[in-house]
Amino acid sequence: MKLRDMLMISMMAAITGVLGFFPPIPVPVIPIPIVVQSIAPFLAGSILGARKGAASMALFVALIAVGAPLLSGMRGGAGHLVGPSGGYILGYILSAFLIGLLIAKAGKPTIWKLGLANAVGGAVILLSGATYLSFVSDIGWTQAVAANAVFVPGDLAKVVVASAVALRVRKALAPEEEPLRQAA
Repeated sequence: MKLRDMLMISMMAAITGVLGFFPPIPVPVIPIPIVVQSIAPFLAGSILGARKGAASMALFVALIAVGAPLLSGMRGGAGHLVGPSGGYILGYILSAFLIGLLIAKAGKPTIWKLGLANAVGGAVILLSGATYLSFVSDIGWTQAVAANAVFVPGDLAKVVVASAVALRVRKALAPEEEPLRQAA
């Protein structure tokens, strides 16, 4: 792996941690708060691609597991990964991978392609979170999925923001063609 790739993976994990400075908003329906941080897998998959995006989210999860206070509200520790919100957090890895894969298969990224891939990635986070939540709590799977409706408006806003940001960042990171190649 190139040094640039390692730096990009680390930077995205760090950005995800910085998004943890925003305090969580409690939800009365389920024991999962609304967090700004869930935009990170959208950005990771959209900007870094499948493998590197998933690697950045895996690094973030590993840092949480060893106790780094990177979750929203400055929380950390393995207990958060085995608690009610664990499925949502672990879903970040699969979401980033799937988003990157969908974008790679879609050809040249457009705002619509990024938006659709990010929406699918958001659904993956919600479904993995609901599935895990139903296993670790007294909530049935259908009830957990239905309770996720509270997250949908915010997640759709995150999809729009992440898609617009990712499109701009991808353009900025794209290597410019050399003048000799343009003349040829």
